[in-house]
Amino acid sequence: MTRPVVSVVVPFRGDATRAARLAASLGRLRLGSNDEVIVADNSDRPVFEARPGLRVVHAAGERSSYHARNAGAAAAQGEWILFIDSDCVPEPDLVDAYFAPAPQKRTGVMAGAVATDPGQDAFLARYANDRNFLDQAEGLHTGGEAAATANLMVRRSAFEQAGGFTDGIRSAGDVDLCRRLGAAGWDLEHRPAASVHHLHRESLPDLLGSIARYAAGARWLNERYPGTAQAWPLAHGLALCGRDIALDLARLRFERAAFRGVDALGMFAHTIGYRRSNAAR
Repeated sequence: MTRPVVSVVVPFRGDATRAARLAASLGRLRLGSNDEVIVADNSDRPVFEARPGLRVVHAAGERSSYHARNAGAAAAQGEWILFIDSDCVPEPDLVDAYFAPAPQKRTGVMAGAVATDPGQDAFLARYANDRNFLDQAEGLHTGGEAAATANLMVRRSAFEQAGGFTDGIRSAGDVDLCRRLGAAGWDLEHRPAASVHHLHRESLPDLLGSIARYAAGARWLNERYPGTAQAWPLAHGLALCGRDIALDLARLRFERAAFRGVDALGMFAHTIGYRRSNAAR
């Protein structure tokens, strides 16, 4: 198929094992002759090494995936920039699927699907999948007006017009970018056939830490766009969790009850995170 040139940009922070896993997942992509893949290494000391067909940009100015994405985008040459998270495994046809059908002229951003990795069956992976944490239509902070950078295609001219991602933050930069693009007259299209598989966190501390980080981003969003991302009502939420846990246990639905228990812990994490700074280190 004939389509625009695409630059795939992936922020990375981790060790050599994670670097090798990411290189393998990116190697699955079917790319055109002029497409490119850029890994923006956000590690304190560079870990990722360039490989044939893959460039590396060192982006350790601040500990922020958005800082890394901006660095990768600055080095990109494509007409469109596809942002993928390093814990996502793309389908081989991901890039082509974004352009079937071709986007409209005023489409500035396209949101692909984020599915649970089929090899994951741990309890917390099932929980995250059940709760649609990274669903582009109804995730923690996504919906009709915004999508997550786990799988996000942005028109280069729109990205540059918006000034890229906001630097200096840890979370919610993707929602902020989509809102700024919308305010500038660009549209968002969903591309459910353009899919990646996300590796969900399988330890409770990691999961709660990510919820706290999302909460800090929510507070930051609420300060920029008042009333759009308010704190979760803790007391009311805990009361509902307690009621549902009792009902599920009475009906012998033990996993559903356990899911609601994790919901309750997540509400505590969100309350704590909402009081913390969203500033990058």
